[in-house]
Amino acid sequence: MQLLPSPSRKRRTDIRNIALVGVGIAIGYSLAFQTSPSQDPKTFTVQDFPNLFQGLKQTPGILDVKIAILDGKKQTILAWFKNKAAVQAWYSSKMHREAMIKFFPNMPGGGEALEGFKDEKAPLLVVATVTPDEKLVMQGSALKAEQIAIEIYTHVPGGLTIGGGFGPKAMEVPGMMRIED
Repeated sequence: MQLLPSPSRKRRTDIRNIALVGVGIAIGYSLAFQTSPSQDPKTFTVQDFPNLFQGLKQTPGILDVKIAILDGKKQTILAWFKNKAAVQAWYSSKMHREAMIKFFPNMPGGGEALEGFKDEKAPLLVVATVTPDEKLVMQGSALKAEQIAIEIYTHVPGGLTIGGGFGPKAMEVPGMMRIED
């Protein structure tokens, strides 16, 4: 006797895929922060960063945020912003400012984010990478890392997605052909 209807094959596949994605995100997130906090009060490790994922998710104009490990050790945050104003909102946020002061206390403060970028409407992908290490990333930094980078990219017109793509669906790309089921 069956009390509940058996889920369809497609529904079981969808549920399995959602579960696998959830497990993958959890594993990736835990792997991304496996280093130990610094024992030296004057220096910091990647583990000492605030929860940037959550901070970015709460930023007005954020389209999506993902975490990845590249080359087995490069910890990566991919953040898609609706436009220049959204990037500036993150750049000016309390979390970002406090992290800059904590990890780079001697770095001169810059002006406005994307000062030279004139397109106010283009969606932007910000890729932040850091590779943990035991030495300071640079003179004047308090961060122990091999490298750290913040890189900003924007789309070019065109492209194709079938059933979804790398970027978020909410990102408007002129000329992008989107084919959905």
